[in-house]
Amino acid sequence: MNNKQAKELAALVADLQTELNKADRIGAATLQVGSAEDLQVLRLLLARGSLRVGEIASCRSSSVATVSARLDRLERRGLVIRERPPGDRRAVVSSVTKVGAETAQASKREREKVLRRLDADISMDTVEALVNAFREQAELDAAR
Repeated sequence: MNNKQAKELAALVADLQTELNKADRIGAATLQVGSAEDLQVLRLLLARGSLRVGEIASCRSSSVATVSARLDRLERRGLVIRERPPGDRRAVVSSVTKVGAETAQASKREREKVLRRLDADISMDTVEALVNAFREQAELDAAR
């Protein structure tokens, strides 16, 4: 990819992220979740299952304190529960509740509506190649 293409791709990715963030802000308000970031944590838990606060922080590139505050809000709304897994009294994992799962699913459906508005000329192979390239680069950056 040359410099011009990289700049164009960066602009497109930024525009897509802006639209997804907007959808998350609207979704969070509509679903009474709190913030867009709280909603993103809820979807992460739905997708990955029970996670420790440090694992969520790592996935979200956030601090443990920030994630803990988000989990507090989600727990107060009945969307997340925190519990100690059997066999490890020191660990605490967070999981979505039934209401939390329904809320996260509703949010995913709204996000999919935004994505369906994308240009139909984009193939899933192209999207997958981009995602994989970003993941590989993130892994290289993390290894440095």
